[in-house]
Amino acid sequence: MAVTFYSIDDDIVKIRPNILGLGVSDWEEKHQKAFAIINRTLIARWYMTVADDNDIDWRTTEFDPGKIDVTQVNDLSCYKTLELCYMHLMKDAPEPDGFERQSDMFRKRYNEELREILALGLNYDWDEDDEISAEEKYQPSQRRLVRV
Repeated sequence: MAVTFYSIDDDIVKIRPNILGLGVSDWEEKHQKAFAIINRTLIARWYMTVADDNDIDWRTTEFDPGKIDVTQVNDLSCYKTLELCYMHLMKDAPEPDGFERQSDMFRKRYNEELREILALGLNYDWDEDDEISAEEKYQPSQRRLVRV
């Protein structure tokens, strides 16, 4: 399934109801940029390792955003998109303005959500049957302390 973005304007309006009333009619470009940033991060910090765990060579089998459970990354995308929106709205001024503070807040929320997602793992359609089965729901590896 082809995925264009992980979030849309309706999603970010749920978090910031006035975001479409700040002089920009739609934030599609920012959703697209957030999508690219998230994919790059997931490839580097999740896919390469987990693909090996599933006997898939990540060098020959590219990450496919259409194979993940999009609901797991919707909030992540909203936070990154809102960070980018407020960065766009920031004033060039020596002192931080409200938009810069909003951008910083959503960057922090994005980083917290990303840490949580990477710790829990993502559901991914590894067998390409257009369905995420119970076996494809990622369980993060458990580290055990062995006392000698």
